[in-house]
Amino acid sequence: MPKTLSQITLFTMGKTNLEKRILKAHTESPNADTTVQYLVAVLIRQCLCVSDFAGICNDLIREIFLFAEPTEVLRKFCPLFRDAFENEKEWNKVLKRFYKNSKQIHRYNNRLGDSKRYLLEKTTPIEALEGQQYKILSTFEDAMGKVHTWSLRDADPNSSGTKIDSVLELMSTLTIFEKNDVRRFVKLENSEIDNCTRDIKIRKGKIVEDTNPIEELQPEMELSPEADLDDLTEEEKLEIVKLLLPEGIVLTDTRMEELKKEDSANDSDINAPEKSIAATAPKAESISGSTASAVKEPPKVEAKKPAAQKPMALSATEKSPYVDYKKPKSKKQKQREYEDGLLKKTKKGKSDSRSRKRKKK
Repeated sequence: MPKTLSQITLFTMGKTNLEKRILKAHTESPNADTTVQYLVAVLIRQCLCVSDFAGICNDLIREIFLFAEPTEVLRKFCPLFRDAFENEKEWNKVLKRFYKNSKQIHRYNNRLGDSKRYLLEKTTPIEALEGQQYKILSTFEDAMGKVHTWSLRDADPNSSGTKIDSVLELMSTLTIFEKNDVRRFVKLENSEIDNCTRDIKIRKGKIVEDTNPIEELQPEMELSPEADLDDLTEEEKLEIVKLLLPEGIVLTDTRMEELKKEDSANDSDINAPEKSIAATAPKAESISGSTASAVKEPPKVEAKKPAAQKPMALSATEKSPYVDYKKPKSKKQKQREYEDGLLKKTKKGKSDSRSRKRKKK
């Protein structure tokens, strides 16, 4: 049985590849209810993000609503896809197929509430963000009452709280997102917009001038800790691996023989610090028939550690400077010490000094 598209695919993949995946999924499993819910999820993404997904799968939408058997799911979401139809004649035909009369049409329109209006609004242009990047971080309850977080990249920072609440409320009506047969998005608890922009100033010891802000990578494809990797295709796994690699590490295709040659070269040059050595990360699992490995930039060569020695005392310059934290003496105390010093110079010496102190007490 073909697997349904995951939330990672629907909310992270680019427009072109996502359209191909939806068409392929519908071809393998022509379930109109499921496919329409995929497309509703795409509408939600377009509404809350600055990315453009307008016109995606329009031909498929017209095919479903003009020829598929009417169901309650199609009837509920039908008003959201008016823009996919080229003329009023086609749209009126759809309305007659799914609704008995105008009164029923208005009832289903009203059930969508403000979410329909927000889905059709234009978002902030990418140019207006001036390189800043944002994400929407939300908390949902699943069907079992368990709380989990979900984040959406490329968010529109100008989205109002009312808009986010209304659109994510629509998302809670979708039944396609499950984990161990438990619906994921049932009740919206919290939602916020975070700035996830990093502005790099120094890279590898050199000052970087006029850099474009780089989006901070959350395990991100925004991969949930509860995400089931078994539900992902090899292509999706590869994208996740690329996003999760630390800075300075790239993914390359290599062969076993090349790895062995590089390993032997590293062993032979271990005692030559002046030569750069390519450090090869552990081999990853084969993806799409090739061996993928993460290759890091040449690090400094570390010589073999000598035998353990006793720790040496710190030099005077290495020690922390002494700081006197005593409370400063008062004027009265200084006067008393001065008088005691004078008394100590007398014949009786310290005895007079002590008797003097006792008298003062």
